[in-house]
This record gives sequence, C-alpha cells and structure tokens, in this order.
Amino acid sequence: MITIKSEIKTDRDWKDFISENYNLFFDPEFLEYNDVFMKKIVWHHLKFRYKDKNKIAALMTGCEVMNKGKKTFVSSNGVSFGGLLYGEKIGISDFSNIASGFKNYLIENEFSECILKNYPVLYNDSFNEEYEYAFLKSGFSISNYSITNIIKLAEFDFSKLANPLKRSIRNSSKQVSVNIIDFEKDADYLDRYYQVLFDNRLTKKTTPTHSKDELFYLKKKLPHRIILFTAETDNDISGVCVLFVIKPDVILNFYLATDSKYKKYRVSDYLLYKTIQWAKEAGFRLYDIGTSDSSGELIEGLFSFKKKFKADGYLRKTYSIKL
Repeated sequence: MITIKSEIKTDRDWKDFISENYNLFFDPEFLEYNDVFMKKIVWHHLKFRYKDKNKIAALMTGCEVMNKGKKTFVSSNGVSFGGLLYGEKIGISDFSNIASGFKNYLIENEFSECILKNYPVLYNDSFNEEYEYAFLKSGFSISNYSITNIIKLAEFDFSKLANPLKRSIRNSSKQVSVNIIDFEKDADYLDRYYQVLFDNRLTKKTTPTHSKDELFYLKKKLPHRIILFTAETDNDISGVCVLFVIKPDVILNFYLATDSKYKKYRVSDYLLYKTIQWAKEAGFRLYDIGTSDSSGELIEGLFSFKKKFKADGYLRKTYSIKL
C-alpha cells in the first residue's frame, strides 16, 4: 500500500473515490470553506493506493497542529469527524497495510503523535470493526469517546412514540409550522434565522461552530447537502434545524435550536419530529441527532430528550498514538 499526500481540490482520484463512497466531511467542496474563511489549517489529506494496481483503497482527511509543543496529526479539524474513509470491499489485510503505511508517513513527516476522530461504525452499510482491529493492533489506542444518538429510520414510526410525546407533537402542530427554507428568503429573514441559533447557543455558554457567513456559504455551495428547516409561530421564527447529508443514506442533525419565548409550544419536540419524518420519507437510512455529552460527561437530560425519539446511543471513538 502506498501513502500519498493529496491536494484534494485538483486530485481526480480523490474526487472519483468520493463520488463512489460519499462522505460530506471528505468532500473538497465542503472542506474548502475553512480556507475561504482563512482558518489557516495546514492540511495533510492522504490517499492509500494499492501498489500492484492503480486503485485507491481509502482516504483520510488530516491536518497538522501543535499540541503542547508537539507536532500532531489530527483527523481532522474543520469537521466533526474524520478518520479513514473506505469502500465496502476492503479486507482486513488492507487495513493492516494502511495502518503500517500511515504510521510510516507520520514518522517520515516528524509527527510526535496522531489523533483520529472517527465517525460511528453504524454509518457503514456493512457493519464490522476490521478497521478498528487493524489500527488497534498497529499500536493505536482509544483515547477518547463520546456518545451520539442515532435513529434507524426504517424502524421509526409515530405510533411507537410514548403517549406524552405524541400529545406534545399533536398540540405543537396547531401552533407551529415547519418548512424547508432556501435563499428565496430575504436577508432580514436569514439574519433572524441565525440569531435564533446564536442566542440559543449563548444560553448554553457556547457559540455555533459556524459563523452566519460560513453557514450560508456552505448552504449555497452544497444546496442539496445542507438542509435548513425553520419552525414558525405567530409569523416569527421559533426554531431552526440544520441537517447535513453526510452520506447518501445518513443525515446528521448539526444544529437544533429554539427561541425560549416559545418554549410553551414545545417547538423542539415538533421540529425534531418533523425533520425525522422528512428524512424517513426521503429514503435515508440513519438520522444522527448528535452527541449527548460534553468534556467526557453525559448530559442526561439531552440524552433522554433524544432517546424518546427512539434514538439509541452509539460511540464516536477517538484513536491516538504517540510516535
């Protein structure tokens, strides 16, 4: 296996692999927003190619950061997760060869350590842990983990929800309307849309991952991959939801936020339900509501809120190795 650093904006191999094994966080069209908005990320995107044939086995996004004075490879800043993107036909010996070649690349480029933030294994159509086994055997260890709530949409049905939630959804439907929005809305509407998100995050003592300009840039750049929902009450925006189409059959709920003055209408319940229903009707397989912990601690109220929508907990694992 040959390890090759890629300039992904112009790399035909990378784009061809992405077209067959799509993942939004490996898409050059998505990743370039970090450069457009001058985040000054030093990239190390890698492709792994078989020696005996002109075929790509896997891709890895990555960047170079200084961590406590040590040069560290991280997969990857600028996105929620990275790790290894591979096709369904890859074998365990291929994973072992990739791990070996990747470690050699890290050593040759004088990295002191490596951190891989992986997407949940459930995202793959074929559920196995051969990739994890090969990297653990090569010296990586699980250094961190978080829990994310994922719905298997084929099993989701309104009738299976608990009666209190069903009543909440029915009551909210009388006061709240939910729709997908696009850029036919004027600037004031979009400003209000983002303000709901921003103010909601302030109540949690944080800020959105994306600025207003970044979020709407991504929407314009990838209109079919970034889906904006709005909840309206009394002709005002009472809630917003931003969905990322991570894979052709996987939805990630990246933002869900409501205006506190409409709390009595249980906007978050109704907005989440409507977006789940939309994803199921659109033919998606999984709906990832996002992580329910922070700094290693489970946020029990948030986990319970997601669990009532039949969203079971699955791990996002972070691997690391010191070289």
